[in-house]
Amino acid sequence: MDKPIIYTIPISKQNKEYMQTLGVLIRKWEKDTNGKYKNVSKKNLKQQIHTLHKKLNKDNTIYTEFSIEKDKHSNIYHTHLIIHHNDNEGNVQNRLSQFVGGKEWTERAIGLDIYNECNGSYGLIHTQPIQNIDLYRGYINKYGELKTLI
Repeated sequence: MDKPIIYTIPISKQNKEYMQTLGVLIRKWEKDTNGKYKNVSKKNLKQQIHTLHKKLNKDNTIYTEFSIEKDKHSNIYHTHLIIHHNDNEGNVQNRLSQFVGGKEWTERAIGLDIYNECNGSYGLIHTQPIQNIDLYRGYINKYGELKTLI
């Protein structure tokens, strides 16, 4: 039997405290030349996640893990992220809402899980606190390779 892989949460260089983790689901869309909404490609979504990481990383040290996957019954892509941060969660949510062009966050209950949701003009974001990071990593790594941005 193989040895289990042990993941550690990075420690901030600034104040040496453990970082908070936030699970995020992002669905993005854009307007075409006719004004209709269409979903972004996998390549475009990857570029946008890199841009989001740079914007989040301006103020504080942030580590982002992400995986892009296709919906089961359609040719639409979405991404799952794990964001490790030391910032106030409200600041992270403000940056995320700017990313999709939204302003208001609402709580949404699906089964026993409670999500914070922001619906904007460029996409939709669900955020949730992560209880077990290894299970969440396994969930978002089911179809695609998990990538880490530092």
